[in-house]
Amino acid sequence: MESDITESALLYKLWAWGDKNRKQLLWGLVAVIIVGLGVAFWLAHSSEEQNDANDALSKLMNHAASPTAPEASPEALLKLSSDYPGTDAGQRALLIAAGDFFADGKYDQAQAQFQKFQQQYSGSPLVPQAALGVAACYDAQGKTNDAVSAYQGVADRYPNDNVSSQAKLDLARLLEAQGKFKEARSNLEDVTHGFPGTISQEANELLRELNAAHPELQPTNSAPMGRPAFSGATPGPAVTAPKTSTAPVINLKKP
Repeated sequence: MESDITESALLYKLWAWGDKNRKQLLWGLVAVIIVGLGVAFWLAHSSEEQNDANDALSKLMNHAASPTAPEASPEALLKLSSDYPGTDAGQRALLIAAGDFFADGKYDQAQAQFQKFQQQYSGSPLVPQAALGVAACYDAQGKTNDAVSAYQGVADRYPNDNVSSQAKLDLARLLEAQGKFKEARSNLEDVTHGFPGTISQEANELLRELNAAHPELQPTNSAPMGRPAFSGATPGPAVTAPKTSTAPVINLKKP
């Protein structure tokens, strides 16, 4: 739209200037035509590349339904991402590859790909998922302080994204393990109040467990509710982390 307005303004000026400078006008019109054809070619090529990338990703992800199709290994997905940089399918392939590395327990490789996605596609709406993936990788490797910082960063930077609720849930677990019960309680309350659905119910149950284990946290003298202890519900970061980082990636496997 912007290019159309620019070209129209240029043509108007050339038309008014035409009788006096016919030769210059001719060259100007030729230049405009050449530019227009170049833009049209670029758009057509871009659309074709997007379609080719989508087809390639679709073939990889349909391996289970069609055994003759190539298998969607992390390496194959990374190659697709490299072959079609900047395309939607290329972005999804990179993120899926990172999630697959994580599922295979290759947390350092998964983290490298999640961080690569953040760097290469900083404007993508999928960046919050990549950020959550980085936090989960720290978590799974037992790098608790890094994981706490990363989860907090996800919650702070993307408060309106679904990843925020999962980040706060995992952040509460780590804070509780560190003995920071009030901070853990605050994060669980944020999820129960701000994120409807299953994750809110999960947070509410964990909140009741935390209150049961630490009655001093409750603002009233009401009897504590819930199961014995919050910390027993999720035994350690390596158990919860796969749920954290792979959940948003699985949905991406529908090109």
